[in-house]
Amino acid sequence: MGKITNMTLAEWISMRILEILDKTSMTLAGLANFSEISESRLQRYLHKNSTISVEAVAKLCDSLSIPMAHFFDESMPLRIATDAHSNLGRFRSKFFPLGKKFFTDEVADKNQLQTTQKLDHRRQRESVMHLIFDSDYLQDPRTIEQVIAAAEKAYQITFKVYRIASLLRKYVAEGYLERKVLPRGFSRSRQYTYCRTSKKRQIAAEEEIAVIERTNVLNR
Repeated sequence: MGKITNMTLAEWISMRILEILDKTSMTLAGLANFSEISESRLQRYLHKNSTISVEAVAKLCDSLSIPMAHFFDESMPLRIATDAHSNLGRFRSKFFPLGKKFFTDEVADKNQLQTTQKLDHRRQRESVMHLIFDSDYLQDPRTIEQVIAAAEKAYQITFKVYRIASLLRKYVAEGYLERKVLPRGFSRSRQYTYCRTSKKRQIAAEEEIAVIERTNVLNR
């Protein structure tokens, strides 16, 4: 058996349960039904609020056909059979069509969706901030469409027009960018260009952004 040198047993069990959930795509309810361990007990093990019994470890290992020695070996990633003829495959075939939410791809997880959206918005804010303060891109006037194309190329981030417009408006209001209306005939719709303000204000802007980053204001 390998050594678990850097964490407590409770931390190890929690990590292994997370690994099982990740590799099997089961929800905690699904793992509870599959292993015949109550969901409340698994929840306590996951959050390191209860000491696991040898019996519970044996149930987990037996249901997934994992040698117990491997379960506690930190050098041994868990190998879990997921093919159609495995215990897990048969369990999935039986319960997935019933909509019991035993698998993550059955569940429309609103919290997870919100978390993803927050991360996307954060990356968008950071990419715009980088274009303004850490590059010369907005030294010259740029349209919203040009800024979107530059961000997508540099950061592999997709923007909606309204999203980039709202982010740029923020920096216009704070005096870091200036916005000008394009001459008539350039476009059928009203278009603006955005560019950085003077170098003196740019330096002040960079200093303020550093403070904002340290205080995590941009993570709201």
